[in-house]
Amino acid sequence: MAFLNDETRVMLEDSVDKFLGAHYDFHQRRAWVEQEPGYNREHWQQFAELGWLGLPFAERHGGLGGDITDTLGLMRRFGGALVVEPYLSVVGLGGQAIARADNHDVADSLLPELIAGKAMPVLAWEESISRGNPEHLATSARRIDSGWRLEGEKVAVVGGDLASHFVVSAQAFEDDTGPTVELFLVHADELQVTGFPTMDGHRGARLTLAAVDVDDTRRLTRNGRGAEVLRQVLEQGVMMMAAEAVGAMQALLRRTLDYTRTRRQFGVPIASFQVLQHRMVDMHIAMKNLEHLLDAVAGRWQQAPSHARDSALLKAQLCQSGRYVGQQAVQLHGGIGMTDELDVGHYFKRLTALGLLFGDESYHLKRAWAAL
Repeated sequence: MAFLNDETRVMLEDSVDKFLGAHYDFHQRRAWVEQEPGYNREHWQQFAELGWLGLPFAERHGGLGGDITDTLGLMRRFGGALVVEPYLSVVGLGGQAIARADNHDVADSLLPELIAGKAMPVLAWEESISRGNPEHLATSARRIDSGWRLEGEKVAVVGGDLASHFVVSAQAFEDDTGPTVELFLVHADELQVTGFPTMDGHRGARLTLAAVDVDDTRRLTRNGRGAEVLRQVLEQGVMMMAAEAVGAMQALLRRTLDYTRTRRQFGVPIASFQVLQHRMVDMHIAMKNLEHLLDAVAGRWQQAPSHARDSALLKAQLCQSGRYVGQQAVQLHGGIGMTDELDVGHYFKRLTALGLLFGDESYHLKRAWAAL
């Protein structure tokens, strides 16, 4: 993979800042969320034209060949603008699962479609028994004459009702050695998709796979490699979520500081109250804790992908920092903090959702201890 040079990286960051500044207004976002499909289709096509959808993918697929830091820089800006387009679910999860899997024919055919904004593959891994662990699953894949028959159910599929394809994890029963975790590509019209809005303005879905038959050309991994691919994709997804959370917290800090400088009580701005100054300093520290840990984890990821303990600690810190900054921002804004007309509450909801995705704080702290 050829990483972006400094000039290209600066141009990319400039294009993101200009686009979001010109086209991403909070009140427009509220309108997009309340209508189908829950995001702006024209924006998605512009993401493709600007090269953002191809940022982390190889040049042979039409991508830009960027590294993880380029993707994280984009996600920070998305977090600051409360972007609702399904970048994490399509590019960060579904697309990365296809790119890292063993089936190069599927990657060669589908990734260029994703990069062009024409296909939206989404990762479907979580089940009611998963609790954050991608290897706890009941969905099965059994051999039949024409290939494989998938049976099972997936819950909380991020961006699921927008997908054109699903990368589905399943226990593959192939021989007497026992089941292995593998990934399969399923078209959206081959299964039952029950979509729903999430509290943070995004979309999710529940999938029902009732005797879904796929041939071997749509088997993405072999020899149990599905578990490894899932771990790498989800660990990278955690970094993307952490970057988005940093961007959201930075926006909350700016808005809270501006508000406390203009809101007056007893004839003075409430920003002059020492106790509130201490709170805002603590908010800044919480945000920096996540930001610095993210930088360290991303640096180690570039050297050798997949660090289970790093990912677990990062996700736990995301939960802690996001909860503290969000709660304090709402409290410092008073009663208007959770009103739908003010963006502060929407940032808080997004931070809360990011803390719950892929397992909560308790689960990841246990992972971190287990990895010692």
